[in-house]
Amino acid sequence: MNQMTRVKGKIAKYLYVTPLLILLAFLYIYPIIRTVVLSFTDASFGSSGSVFVGLDNYRALFSDPAFWTSLKNNAVWGVGNLVLQMVLAFAVAVLLNQKFRGVGAVRTIVLLPWIIPTAAIACVIRWILLPNVGIVNEILVGSGLVKEAVNFLGTENAMKTLILLNSWKAVPIGVLLILSALQTIPAELYESAQVDGASSLQSFFHITYPIISKMLWFTSFLIFVWGFNSFDVIWMVTQGGPDIATQTLPVMVYRYAFKMMNVGLSSTVAVVIAVILILLGVIYFAVMAKGGQPDE
Repeated sequence: MNQMTRVKGKIAKYLYVTPLLILLAFLYIYPIIRTVVLSFTDASFGSSGSVFVGLDNYRALFSDPAFWTSLKNNAVWGVGNLVLQMVLAFAVAVLLNQKFRGVGAVRTIVLLPWIIPTAAIACVIRWILLPNVGIVNEILVGSGLVKEAVNFLGTENAMKTLILLNSWKAVPIGVLLILSALQTIPAELYESAQVDGASSLQSFFHITYPIISKMLWFTSFLIFVWGFNSFDVIWMVTQGGPDIATQTLPVMVYRYAFKMMNVGLSSTVAVVIAVILILLGVIYFAVMAKGGQPDE
């Protein structure tokens, strides 16, 4: 009787989560499988059907110089966002971890860039950075800091501008994660270190970093993945231009799908993105899981 009761209990547990599993399968698993299948076809919008083409899409993609340029742009974009956001997030988190008057209000203000819609930011930033009528160039030229207007969205400067803009918008997430880790460190540890004559730098390397290192690694991984997959800021500000100077792989997916109506090639790029991120994820978690972890 007890055995039957336990079996029924186990079945009931699975039945309770079945609707959620079906929903997850519909929202995530099916689209992934469908995308992989489409990457082996010549599917396009407006076509009644598709033909299996094997690896032709992959051959065409890897032989396209634009793909390698986009991949390089993606690497620059991802690493640039990672470095800048981690530095800013850590600095701001350390500042907000201090006790001073109005710290609650400051913490709220720090979240504002993340709350503001990307479309609004992109629209405003395009106007204020225009070479001839943008207010930024008016200030720079008027104050004598530069002799002539700077084209912030030109070929040489566009990627740097986008990295700065995206980092400004996304850094609050890093601040929250790192700040939450900093607040778990007992103040008594720092007090004991001061009594022993430890400097601020020594306190950081012997107390702060060992305790929050896992959170720093986790935050850096999230920032890189989110940055690598980012599409909205780039598309709304430069649309991957000038030419393909700021085109990343997610922008390439959009262009193939909705500009060239080539769903097959678009799916191929999406699969490549997924493979790259899966490999990076495997390497990251392998490093974190092995005996010598980053914080040891």
